[in-house]
Amino acid sequence: MAKNDPTPDERAEYIVKRLELFIRENREPFKGMNFNKWQQLARSEISNSLRDYEKSQYDQNQVTRRMLFIIGSSIATIGFWGVAAAFGRIDYMLAGMICLIAGIIVIAHAGEWMTRSMWKKAQAKKRERAYNNAVSLDRQIKQMEKELKNKAKELEKTLGAMGRAVPQPSDKK
Repeated sequence: MAKNDPTPDERAEYIVKRLELFIRENREPFKGMNFNKWQQLARSEISNSLRDYEKSQYDQNQVTRRMLFIIGSSIATIGFWGVAAAFGRIDYMLAGMICLIAGIIVIAHAGEWMTRSMWKKAQAKKRERAYNNAVSLDRQIKQMEKELKNKAKELEKTLGAMGRAVPQPSDKK
């Protein structure tokens, strides 16, 4: 975390203050506020905070990866040309080979780091799709429940109307 980035406690405090302000501005007199509105704001504030944190981490990691790649390439280049220049001399050739191998290892590490980063992004997108699917399914279920309640009310009205229209059998003995 960079010096200028807020700490997790500061981020949490900011979110709490934003939620508090939102509740005060949008509550109904003597009632409070709609829970769904509160949930939506809480989700958006938390996701914005996490997104900001991830972006700052990504920016820091990107610089580190570039430096690692540049250093590895430099060492590998020095090693390659060291081996080429010292072709007949074993002691110089050994030093060049060591530099070449070290450079290749650093480049491989940078490549593995980038691959892991891409894998994490793919996993995050997969989680996001799963979450969006769950939210969509939840919305569909709520809509279906609403439709079923309306249908039940209509059926009750229809049954009530039918009950009044059909004469009741009288009990004659």
